[in-house]
Amino acid sequence: MHEYTVELLISGDDLDEGEISTRLGLRASVFFKKGESLSPQTKRERSTSTWSFRFDPPYGKPVWPSLEDGLMCMIERLLPLKDVLFELKNRYSMVAYCGHFGSGFGGGPSIRPETLGVLSQLGLTLTIKTYWGSTEPE
Repeated sequence: MHEYTVELLISGDDLDEGEISTRLGLRASVFFKKGESLSPQTKRERSTSTWSFRFDPPYGKPVWPSLEDGLMCMIERLLPLKDVLFELKNRYSMVAYCGHFGSGFGGGPSIRPETLGVLSQLGLTLTIKTYWGSTEPE
């Protein structure tokens, strides 16, 4: 089984959570501030600030059965914000982040050329990270 999460990640040293949220009209799903501890168990600090917005499916589960569907949801929300995204991209790093959760061999993400073309028009690099195991709680 394969499932996917889709997020917009914006990172930068002087990134301001409120400014990004206001400019995009989206409230961050997660925000990490530069200098914060990576975790309670470590003394290492975050090297940059990161604003993240997750595009969830319209049904209750926070994962998509199709990466294509998740990317299309993100594109539909971000296309009207293209000019703002390009202004922000001049100051910050920006990627379309996808988590690929697999619990078996065979299969995986498939993305149409048209979808990749629109991501390119938005100036977004696509990053896919694969995690093996179930997204279901034990």
